[in-house]
Amino acid sequence: MLLGAVLDVSSDLDLHEVLTRIVRSACAMVGAHYGALGVLRPDHQGLMEFVTDGLAPEQVRDVGHSPIGAGILGLLITDPRPLRLANLADHPAATGMPPNHPAMTSFLGTPIRVRGEVFGNLYLTDKVGGLEFSEDDEVLIVALAAAAGMAIDNALMFEAARRQQQWSAALGEMGRALMSGLDPREALAMLAEGALHAAEAQLAAIALLVDGELVVEAAWGLDAHAGSIVGTPLSEPHWMTVFESGEPLLLQSRKGESAAESATAALRAAGGLPDHGQTALVPMTVGSGSIGLLVVAWDDEAAHVPYDVSGPLKQYADQAAVTLTAASAQEDRARMGVLEERERIARDMHDVVIQRLFATGLGLQSAARLASHPFVQGHLIEAVDELDLAIKDIRRMIFALHQAEVDSLTEELTELVAGFEQPLGFAPVLHVLGSPDEVGNEVIRLDLLAVVREALSNVARHAQARTVDVEVAVADGSVQVTVEDDGRGMADTGRRSGLANLTERAVRHAGALVVESPTDERGGTRLIWRIPRSSADSVA
Repeated sequence: MLLGAVLDVSSDLDLHEVLTRIVRSACAMVGAHYGALGVLRPDHQGLMEFVTDGLAPEQVRDVGHSPIGAGILGLLITDPRPLRLANLADHPAATGMPPNHPAMTSFLGTPIRVRGEVFGNLYLTDKVGGLEFSEDDEVLIVALAAAAGMAIDNALMFEAARRQQQWSAALGEMGRALMSGLDPREALAMLAEGALHAAEAQLAAIALLVDGELVVEAAWGLDAHAGSIVGTPLSEPHWMTVFESGEPLLLQSRKGESAAESATAALRAAGGLPDHGQTALVPMTVGSGSIGLLVVAWDDEAAHVPYDVSGPLKQYADQAAVTLTAASAQEDRARMGVLEERERIARDMHDVVIQRLFATGLGLQSAARLASHPFVQGHLIEAVDELDLAIKDIRRMIFALHQAEVDSLTEELTELVAGFEQPLGFAPVLHVLGSPDEVGNEVIRLDLLAVVREALSNVARHAQARTVDVEVAVADGSVQVTVEDDGRGMADTGRRSGLANLTERAVRHAGALVVESPTDERGGTRLIWRIPRSSADSVA
């Protein structure tokens, strides 16, 4: 039976299947009604995964969350040696069973080591016939645990190699896409998708630093709502603290506990995940600074995968940051090449073309003074005037060649609104009234873009709308942003941090935020952000 059990647990490379076979083989070999394998957390302060055999699915559901390593189960964590008990309840460390848990008496447990380190513990209870586990049972289980350690080691190495291949493939694909000129937003989506699949997660998002604020630029998830978090500003101090630290952080909470971070819980909920679970916040670091955050979330509260991928996830984020920086540098070099070519053209036009035209004009002026016929003299003077106009036009062109290409506010608004087509599921409509580009105050420009971004993000997350109209109007007396949708209207409860941010952006310019919901009997929401024009024209 031992030989058969060893062959059984060694015949697969999928880690979860290997763990399941270990528990099943152990129960069959010593005649235990119930068996479990608890995988230790990296800090050996509890269990992060619990694989069972003998319990029906409805029993597992009724018991509730998996054990974390208290009571008798914790004995093998603090003292990793085989343990046999005639009755669990008689031991001083016994803490009792949770509600709906089946009664258990006899107990046999042993640690499972992988390369000399305790990986987890094998627990067996209730020997068939109401008997106690014998010394022979203990010897058999210890022998099986030794073989199980080798099988687990093989499965872990296979998982690591497979994930590394996935990380490399995702990075290579994104690098090729960026270097070939793919739109950065699409490349970021590819990066998020690669992280999601390689980490076996349910949600992955990329937040980059935009105008001093972290904003979600791409998201990928198994839930249809994942794309709705694109454009979400991560304004709470928690995010910036992790971003500036450069160190990854794994947040974990279980049902019944307070969420580790309300902002993280809100982001998970917006992506279609439960508030509780495991969420990795990984800074994307280049040199001594970070350019963004990679956020990866799992819906399982106690899966071992987040711990296994924490190292590769950081490497993936840093390599992605290097690739993004290299792509940006390539764009800068191309832009510099264009500017240098413009400089050369401007110099040639000034040194060659204008000088020749000027010399030709001087010659014509001299000829006009020598011409005796008034008709000829008049035509020569007209020709000189035309040459003067041509020289002025060329000088204006030279001046234009020296000007850097800067997107106008209207172009930035158009690009921003178009970027929400994927999260919304349709293209929002933009109306620009007046001349937004005449608003020279940089603070106003950044706030106006942030207001449009956050308003559209709220629509994508909450409204379930079919149409959205965005109007930006610059009049003599005010600067106004109006975002109107035909969704379900604003709920009476829920987080309002987004509206608080919009209100703050209005108040700092002596303006106001007005939200009308519902806008009519069918629902919908109209958001109006207005500031006085005098604020826009003042010095920031």
